[in-house]
Amino acid sequence: MLANTISGRRWRKQLLTLVATALILIYILAPICWAIVSSFQKESALEDRPPHFFPTAEIFTLSHYKFIFTGQIDKEATTMIQAQYTMSGTYILPGIVNSIVIALAVTAINLLFGLPAGHAFARYQFWGSSQVFMGFLVTRLLPAISIVIPMYILLQQFDLLDTKRALVGIYSAITLPFTIWILKAYFQNIPVEYEEAARMDGCGYLRTMWRVVIPLARPGIIAAAIFAFMAAYDEFVFATVLTSSLNSKTQTVIIAGLAQGLSASRGLIAAAAVVCFLPPVLLAILFRKQVVQGLTTRFA
Repeated sequence: MLANTISGRRWRKQLLTLVATALILIYILAPICWAIVSSFQKESALEDRPPHFFPTAEIFTLSHYKFIFTGQIDKEATTMIQAQYTMSGTYILPGIVNSIVIALAVTAINLLFGLPAGHAFARYQFWGSSQVFMGFLVTRLLPAISIVIPMYILLQQFDLLDTKRALVGIYSAITLPFTIWILKAYFQNIPVEYEEAARMDGCGYLRTMWRVVIPLARPGIIAAAIFAFMAAYDEFVFATVLTSSLNSKTQTVIIAGLAQGLSASRGLIAAAAVVCFLPPVLLAILFRKQVVQGLTTRFA
């Protein structure tokens, strides 16, 4: 009887877990799937009720993607949609390029400074090290809206408004504390004996880092790099306030601009969203094992 009771409880627990997991997946994936489906439908079909959950041959089109990559507008588009395409649609691809360039620069800066900082906090104890480390983390807790105006004034004084350099600097300052935290936790899980053995063999600090520490900490480094990339790639508040021209506008600002006005093309917005989330999705797929291993390490 006791065994049957325990078995029944386990079955109910597993069932609840599966149901909860399914609901979470639906909540996360449903908007993404709808964006993909909408991006392949004609604009007129997106106004139908009930909506088309699968693009049939009559409503299927590649015109939205065609415009994003070539700038050509189909003849079937209405005058209002043509105006929306002409005014904002041509900015989508440059905005994605700007986002990728900025995110890659932020990732490089995070690794350049985060690796030695995370290693130092993990291996060396000095007076005030805990307070300094907590100071780094506290800066990460500041809401963006609370510092965007001071940042605007500061960048205006240095004539850096509407530049990629300004966004790279701000995003690096925002993401670096979390990068240091991830790397510190991962370095602490690497036995210090490996580094001591390398130093006994005559390796200096840099050579030990390159030959021993970095290969062993690769999953944590990849996880931190992808986090920095995605945080910079998806940022919206600073990009909206600090940029005004196509030279530095990012994809988040461009897509937000597409959704404004009566002439907004829902199909174009959906296609732009699909194109924009492809880079982080591809990164997550390519490095999924390293990301999971890096983010599930024991944080001390």
